[in-house]
Amino acid sequence: MAYRFQVNQQTCINCGICMDLCPVRCLDMTRPSGEGELGLPQELLTPIPGDYAARSWMMLAPVQVAQCIGCQVCAQECPTNAIVIESSVKELTYAKPGPVSYLPPEDGWQPLDAFTRAFPEEPGEQPWGEEHQWHVAERMATWQSWRTWLGERKEDLRAPCQAACPVGTNAGLYVSMVAQGRYDEAFRVAYEPNPFPAICGRVCTAPCEDACRRGEFDLPIAIRDLKRFASDHATQKARKITPPKKWLAERVAIVGAGPTGLSAAYYLARRGYKATVFDAMPVAGGMMSIGIPDYRLPREELNRDIDAMRELGVEIRLNTAIGLDVEFEELEREYDAVLLAVGAQRSQRLGVPGEDSHGVIPATNFLKDFNLNPDTKIEGSVAVVGGGSTAMDAARSALRAGASSVHILYRRTRVEMPAQAEEVRAAIAEGIELHELVAPVQILSSEGHVRGVRCQRMVLSEPDEKGRRKPVPVLGTEFDIPIDSVLVAIGEAPDPSFLPEGTSVGVAPWGGLLINPQTLATGAPGVFAAGDVTYGPKSIIHAAAHGRLAAKSIHSYLSHIALREITELPEDEYQTISTLPHETHITLDLRPTPREVMPLREGAAASRDRSTEFALGFTEEQARREASRCLRCDLAYLCPSINVISADSIVSAKAVGV
Repeated sequence: MAYRFQVNQQTCINCGICMDLCPVRCLDMTRPSGEGELGLPQELLTPIPGDYAARSWMMLAPVQVAQCIGCQVCAQECPTNAIVIESSVKELTYAKPGPVSYLPPEDGWQPLDAFTRAFPEEPGEQPWGEEHQWHVAERMATWQSWRTWLGERKEDLRAPCQAACPVGTNAGLYVSMVAQGRYDEAFRVAYEPNPFPAICGRVCTAPCEDACRRGEFDLPIAIRDLKRFASDHATQKARKITPPKKWLAERVAIVGAGPTGLSAAYYLARRGYKATVFDAMPVAGGMMSIGIPDYRLPREELNRDIDAMRELGVEIRLNTAIGLDVEFEELEREYDAVLLAVGAQRSQRLGVPGEDSHGVIPATNFLKDFNLNPDTKIEGSVAVVGGGSTAMDAARSALRAGASSVHILYRRTRVEMPAQAEEVRAAIAEGIELHELVAPVQILSSEGHVRGVRCQRMVLSEPDEKGRRKPVPVLGTEFDIPIDSVLVAIGEAPDPSFLPEGTSVGVAPWGGLLINPQTLATGAPGVFAAGDVTYGPKSIIHAAAHGRLAAKSIHSYLSHIALREITELPEDEYQTISTLPHETHITLDLRPTPREVMPLREGAAASRDRSTEFALGFTEEQARREASRCLRCDLAYLCPSINVISADSIVSAKAVGV
């Protein structure tokens, strides 16, 4: 895979900015030698404004002369948005090197796109010299034509992995620190914007990996697994949280001890607010505790992050249900602000005949029982309907709860499954059977008990305008699978039944709470809502981001400061920034390199063990080798010198040696 530089010649103004800024000098705008001659008036119809239009011998547009690394600096800085970097290109054709000395013909412009005098070379210094610490920023609007100097703006151009992370974790930086063996520092970088580093190192959906530019060459960096490694190898000193300088008088009540509520409590405490979290469950963590099994997220690791919040000053009251143990109106009276972060735990129904039979169980209910009660059992053959993380957890937990066999029924293919590839791989490794392109159409029962599932085969349609392929039933393909229990995992929805009658908190037709999307405020004064209860089921990292935003909005409300004037992180929050190494250059190895595969526990006993972690974690050798694959996109904005190692350059070097 490679990158191709594309320029729209209708909008390119031939300014040369892209060529000047390219860190690997893969662009050229060669002019012919000599002074050139002024063109006639009819020859001066060039795309270049001003006096430069008189030089009819200038090149029409930049060309690519060497391998592009896809850093996007040229595209970000093009004044007319004329540049596009095309990815996943299998074959590249570069402009031909050679002497160009002739002047244009009499009819004006001479496009020199096919020729260049440039050769790949070591990058030069910063384009504007050492007196200016110049680098690029994200273009916030299409009309913006140029960036500012460092210090005149607030936002840096971020690497794709950091931009994709809902909380903005600088993955490139902590991955590089793992590669160098600096594990405490790596953990601190991962911890700075995310209150759940130990948890996310194991169960995050890793949107950063979907955006990882290394995936354009072979496979993305195993960013989540490297976060786990940093968490596993960090010392206790690295985990210490600095308490706020002072505690404020205002108090905040948070309903729900899931990732959204705990994240909000954490950031409110960092700002100096006393936060009390109420939860009906006997354990903190929400679905992280009652939905994710111990063998995938050990309770020691889960509690490590939660205990750190308690040490910070967050109070968590368990076994306290709103409407039963404490009234909602009481929270409104006694606290200065209230946050509703109750999640989405009501299981969606299948909508097929027979689903009211005994033995059809919401997967979330089964997982709650499995995770809270070690004696939970399920016997016989089990079918799990769904293809997400909840379905995978339910299927693997059913096996550990005593099921003789487990079948996953999914109406699309394994490629389309929303569950992480590692989860699916582990489930299959444990002996769980995956039925692709299969949908249940009826639950078969006898005397009110499940006896089987009638399924129908599906086929994927042609992609729609969004590229989504819908499953379409194939007539006459019904077949039966003998089943004793069915676990339904096709999605969850919020349950607003805890709200009292007459409340000003609005509820949407789908069950979620209505909020102001900017402030997260509900219709009740001082009451906010965040997380799954406002937008439907999402991941832990999305919940953490929304909880942090809720803390920012509550701080704005209590401090009477405009929301736009408040930083998302506490004002004294320290975040490590990426800096160039001492030698001021980095080396990128673009040769195809295999991604390290997470080692799994082997043996039949492993698939029946409820508490022993199934994924073993990287060895130090694996972690440092995997981290070394990173392309350090987090350094692109610093305009470093970049030495590229590619398969082509190795072949060329060997040829020269011969």
